[in-house]
Amino acid sequence: MWVWPLQRHQIVFGLLILGFVILAARAFYVQVVWSDFLETEGNKRQVRALDVPAPRGHILDRHGSVLALSTPLASIWVDPKIFSQYPEAIRKLARELGQSEADLLQSINSNSNRRFLFIKRSILPQSAAQIESLGLPGVYAKAEYKRYYPSADTTAHLVGYTDIDDKGQDGIEYIYDGWLSGQAGRQQIIKDLEGRVVKFVKNIQVAEPGKDLILSIDKDLQYFAQRALKEARVKHQADSASLVILDAKTGEVLALVNEPGFNPNNRAQIKGEAIRNRAIATLIEPGSTIKPFILAKALEYELIKSDESINTSPGYINVQGHMISDAVNYGHLTAGEVIQKSSNVGIANVARRLKPEQQWELFRQLGFAQDLGLFLPGESMGYLRHHTEWMLVDQVSSSFGYGFNINLMQLAHAYTVFANEGRLLPLSLLKIDQVPESKQVVSPQAAKQVLAMLESVTHRGGTGTEARIEGYRVAGKTGTVHKTKAGQYQQNEYAAMFVGMVPASRPDMIMAVIVDKPSRGIYGGGSVAAPIFQEVMRHALRLRNVDPDGAL
Repeated sequence: MWVWPLQRHQIVFGLLILGFVILAARAFYVQVVWSDFLETEGNKRQVRALDVPAPRGHILDRHGSVLALSTPLASIWVDPKIFSQYPEAIRKLARELGQSEADLLQSINSNSNRRFLFIKRSILPQSAAQIESLGLPGVYAKAEYKRYYPSADTTAHLVGYTDIDDKGQDGIEYIYDGWLSGQAGRQQIIKDLEGRVVKFVKNIQVAEPGKDLILSIDKDLQYFAQRALKEARVKHQADSASLVILDAKTGEVLALVNEPGFNPNNRAQIKGEAIRNRAIATLIEPGSTIKPFILAKALEYELIKSDESINTSPGYINVQGHMISDAVNYGHLTAGEVIQKSSNVGIANVARRLKPEQQWELFRQLGFAQDLGLFLPGESMGYLRHHTEWMLVDQVSSSFGYGFNINLMQLAHAYTVFANEGRLLPLSLLKIDQVPESKQVVSPQAAKQVLAMLESVTHRGGTGTEARIEGYRVAGKTGTVHKTKAGQYQQNEYAAMFVGMVPASRPDMIMAVIVDKPSRGIYGGGSVAAPIFQEVMRHALRLRNVDPDGAL
C-alpha cells in the first residue's frame, strides 16, 4: 500500500512539538525533581552564614567606673586564590592600607593556596567600609571588637588583658572569660560573584553581648597606690615594688599594684617581667611581720602575759650553732615592746614556749603555703615545711619570718585576723554586699591585745613611726629581710615591708607593701615601706570618708 509522503511543514511542526515536549519535560525535571538540589547548589555559591561578633562585658570598679570595654573595629582579609590574580587590586589595597606593595604581594604569594588570610587587624570600621566600597576582588572586611582599658597600667595586673582575638589571657579577663565573653550571632546573607553582600536574608542567631562584672577594687585608690609605689621605687632605686589593700571587714581587694607595670593597650609592652603580678606570684620571706602572730598564739595559750618581762640580754642568743641577734641590746622587754622594737631575741624566746606543731598549725590556719581562692593566674602558694622536719632553729627562725615563704597577698590576708577579733576572712576580687563567713584563728582577747601592741609600733620608740597619719590611730608592723641568692643570704640586699591597719580603733583597711632591693643606702621597712603606707592611706581614708579616731 502506498503512503503519501509527509510534507515539509508537517515535519517542522512535529519537530517543534517534540522540542516543546522536551523543554517541558526538562523544566519539570529541573523545577520539580531537581529543585532542591539546584537550590542547594545555588545557595552554596550565593547564600552565606555570616558570623556577627559580640562585645565582651564591661569590667567595672566598685563604684561603676569602667576598667575594660570593647570597642568596635574591623579587620581586612583576602582570599589569596582570587586576590593574587588581580595585580591592580593588590596595588590599590596596599595604597589604602599604607603598606608596601612588594610586602603585600610577597605575603599573598607565600599563602597562595589558602582561602583566608588576614592582611590588617583592628582598623577603624570607616576605613574598612572605604576599602569594601572599592569592590576589590577577593578582599573582605570582618567586623571585630578590641578591648580597651581606660585606666591603662593603673589596673593592668589585676584586670589583665585579652589577645588579638578578644580572648582573656590574664587577670580578671582570664578567670572570668566565660562570663565576660559574648555569644556570637549568625546572619544569612546573599553575596554576588565578587563576594560582596547584596542582601540580608535573616538572623539565624542574634548576637548576645557578654555580661558585666563589678570588681571590689577602687579605681581612684588604685591610682594613688600606683603613683606612690612608682615614686618610692624611683626614689630608692629598687628593683620592684608591690602593694595590696584589703577591706578589713569584708576581705574585698580594694587595690593591687605592682611596679614596674605595663600598659595593656600597647601590645608591645605585654611581655616579660612587666606582666608578672608580683603581689601573688613572687614569694617572699615575710620577716618581722610574722612576729605578731607568734605572740598572739602564745597569749592565747597563756604561755606568756602581756606585761611579762622578757630578757633579751645581751642582744643575741645562740640556737643550735646559729646566732640570732637584735640591732642593739634591749635588755628586758614586755611582750608589747618585743613587737614595738621588733626584737628577734625576744620573739625567739616566746616561740620556744610553743610546741612546733602549734606554731606550724598557726601558719596553716593563716593560709600560708595555700591557695588564696582568687584563682588569679601565676599565683605562687609558697613553701612551708612540715613541723616534723623542723629542728629548734627552724621553729625559732620562722617566728621572725625566715625559713619559709609566702606571697604579699597572703601576708595582707593574714592580718585580717587582727582587724576582726582573731577571725580570718576569705578574700574577694568581686564586690560583695555582706560580710562573709570567717574562721577563728586566735582568740578575740589575744587579737585585741596584739592589735594594741601593733599600734605602739607607730608611736615614738617604735620601728614604724613614718606610717603615722595625722588624726588617725595607725597599727602596723615593719619587716626587713635579707635577700637570698643561690641559697645564701646576701648581706647587702634587702626587701623592705610594712603591713598596717587604719584606723586602729576600728580597722577599715589593711595594707601590705614591699619594696624589693632598695639600693640608695636606706633599706629598712620603717624608712622605705612605712612612708608608702602613710602616703596611700591618707588618700584612701579621704576617698572612703573614714572618720578620724584621734591619734594618740
